[in-house]
Amino acid sequence: MTIKERIGFVTMTLAAAFIGGAVSGHMFAASAVGAAAAPKMITAQKFMLVDARGKTRGVFDITSKGVAQVAVFDGAGTLRAGLGVTSNGAPSLGIFGKDGKARAELGLNGSVSRLVLSDIKGTAQASIGVAPDGQSGLALMDKDGNPRATVIVAPDGSPTLRLADQHRARVGLDITPDGLPGLALLSAEGKTRAAVTLNADGAGALTLFDASGNPASSVP
Repeated sequence: MTIKERIGFVTMTLAAAFIGGAVSGHMFAASAVGAAAAPKMITAQKFMLVDARGKTRGVFDITSKGVAQVAVFDGAGTLRAGLGVTSNGAPSLGIFGKDGKARAELGLNGSVSRLVLSDIKGTAQASIGVAPDGQSGLALMDKDGNPRATVIVAPDGSPTLRLADQHRARVGLDITPDGLPGLALLSAEGKTRAAVTLNADGAGALTLFDASGNPASSVP
């Protein structure tokens, strides 16, 4: 299994993170090598770094799928960090636990950047991202990886909070671009059953819906 394949991303509309510091500063530490003794070029398809016992601690190669990858292993031979770039230019960085399961993943897929944090079992629990249009979002998942809470800020600045059960959103709270807040309660089938809104004139309204999601009554 390649580094790129092991660094799996949670499928989300949004995802991304701004992380300070340069990756190269951690991955490629400078070493004192005499310039005169160093060859000008080394060409190979794979480089392997071993410790004093002959244990593989690092691999730099290109996979059959065209992924250029750097893998770093601990003393037991378990993958702990990986950096990969696909042939179409999508980079990804993965941090793995002692058992080799992904715990943190940072990547750029197309124009969407995202950060995914996982539990000890490797199940995604949180994801944050930014889309190319400026839309940003945060998702929190349960132990089974089901999204249970999301916060999205649209390009126009309007925020939306959604709370979900194991299957779909049940509560929605948002503020429109012109500053009008609204709250919606949804059924297990995903139909809106009640909504509280505040109009531009400052008047509040409560609307109740039938099982099909059609307005049944309202106050006022």
